[in-house]
Amino acid sequence: MAIARLKEVFKKMTYNELKDTRTTLLPKINEFSERVDNKEKPLTEVEREEFNTHITEVEFINEVINESSEGLVERAKLSTIPANVSNMATMLNTFNQNVTVTPEFEKDPRWGFKEDKDFLYSVINAYTGDNYKKRPESIDPRLKAIVINAVGDDEYSRGNWASAGVLIPDAMISRILSLTPEADFLTPLMTSIPMAVPSVKIPARVDKNQTTSVTGGTRVYRTAETRTADKTKDAYELVKLEATEVVGEAAATAELIRFSPISIPSLIEASMREATVDKRIDELINGSGNGTPLGFLNAGNLALITMLRTPSQADAVIFSGRDIVRMSQRVWGYDNAIWVANHDAYELLSLVVHESPNAAGIVKMFSPMTSGVGNTLWGRPIYFTEYAPGITTGQDGSVISEWNTGLLSCVNMSQYLYGQLYQEFNRSVHVRFSEREEVFQFVSSDDARPWWKTFLTPKKGITTRSPFVTLDITSVA
Repeated sequence: MAIARLKEVFKKMTYNELKDTRTTLLPKINEFSERVDNKEKPLTEVEREEFNTHITEVEFINEVINESSEGLVERAKLSTIPANVSNMATMLNTFNQNVTVTPEFEKDPRWGFKEDKDFLYSVINAYTGDNYKKRPESIDPRLKAIVINAVGDDEYSRGNWASAGVLIPDAMISRILSLTPEADFLTPLMTSIPMAVPSVKIPARVDKNQTTSVTGGTRVYRTAETRTADKTKDAYELVKLEATEVVGEAAATAELIRFSPISIPSLIEASMREATVDKRIDELINGSGNGTPLGFLNAGNLALITMLRTPSQADAVIFSGRDIVRMSQRVWGYDNAIWVANHDAYELLSLVVHESPNAAGIVKMFSPMTSGVGNTLWGRPIYFTEYAPGITTGQDGSVISEWNTGLLSCVNMSQYLYGQLYQEFNRSVHVRFSEREEVFQFVSSDDARPWWKTFLTPKKGITTRSPFVTLDITSVA
C-alpha cells in the first residue's frame, strides 16, 4: 500500500482500531530500534524500508487520533494532570494537625519487654540464620523501636520510607543476567544433508565387511590372456532422515511488550533458541531415534563399539592409559575424532598417563587448554559436557561401580548425518486476543543419526573399528 494512502485508510478506522494498530506496530519499531542501538546486527535494506514504513504509520495514526473527539478527550486528561497534582499538594498543606500512630509499648521504659530474657530471646531470633536479611518483617517490632531510638530518629534517611526515603527512585538496567548455555560442539562436526521435504533417503554402500571386498561386493582379479574374471557387484542400502519438530511457545501481555525497556520478543526468541540447542545436544548423544535424532551412545546405534576396561584393572582406577590407547585403536578415522566426557571426569582424565611395559618412561595423555587451543586427550580434542554419562547420584566416583557406562567416548562425527528442514520464529496477536496477549512460537524441524549400520570388519586381523567407541564400566574378564 502506498504511503500516500495510509492516512486515508487510518481515517476510516475507529478510535479503538487505531489504538490496537498502534499497539501492534510499536513492538516492531522497538525491536528494530534496539538492534540499531546495540549494533548487534545491521538492518537490511528490506528491514530499513519496513522500519521507515512503521514509523510513518504510527505518525499518521497519532495525527488521526489527535484529530478525533476521543483523542481530544485523551489530550484533555493529560493536560489536567499537573493541575490535579498541584491541588493535591495544596490539600496536603492545609492539614493543621499531625497524624501519628504510636505503639503502646513505646511509652513503656522497657519497650514492652517484661524480662531481660524476653529481650535476649528476641535478639537471638532476629539474627539466627540471617533472619534479618531473609524475613525482616518477622523481627520483633519492639526490637525495631529500640534500635531506631538508640540511633536517633531526628534525621532524614534512605532506609526510612517515610523520612524522605520515598524520594529515592528505583532503577533498572535494561539487560538480563543469565548463564551462558553450553555451546553446541557436535553439529558443526557432522555431515550436513540438505532437506527440502520432511523425509530424505540417502543411498549407502554396504561395505563394512572387507574380508572379501572393500566396496561391498566388487572384486578384481589377475588372469591369464583369454581368461575371464568372475562378475561381481556391490550391495546398497538406504539411510533415512525424517525431520520432526521441536516446538516452544510463550505468551506475553501487550502491556509488558509496550512498556518494557527490554525487547520481549528478542528475549523470548533468544531463550527458545538456547533451549533448542540444549535439547539437540542431549539428543545427539542420548536420543532414542524414535521421533528424535539417534544418539551415538544409544543402544539403537548398531555401529557403537562398547569397550570393556583393561583386564585386571583395579576398581579404584577409573581411567587408565591403556583404556585410552585401546579405544583410539578401535576408532575409524581417529585423525578426525573427538573425545567426549562428563565434567565429573575432568580431574581424573587430567592425571592419566601411558606407561611403557618395561617402565622405561611415561607419557602424559592429557593436555590442558592453552591460548587458542582447547583441551586434548591422546592428540585429539576432548569436550566436557553435562549431557554425557557421569558419576551416579550421591556418589563420589572413587570406584568404577559409581559411574555409568559411556563415561568416556571417542567419536568421529563426520560419519553422523544432520539435516534441518526449517527453523522459524512466529508471533500472533490473535491466539489470545481476548486476554490482550501476544503468543510467540519457535519451531525447528530436523533429524540426525549415524549412517553406519554396523562396525567395520578388516580384511586381516581381529580389530573391528567404528566411528563411535565408548567405555563400559565392566572390566575384561
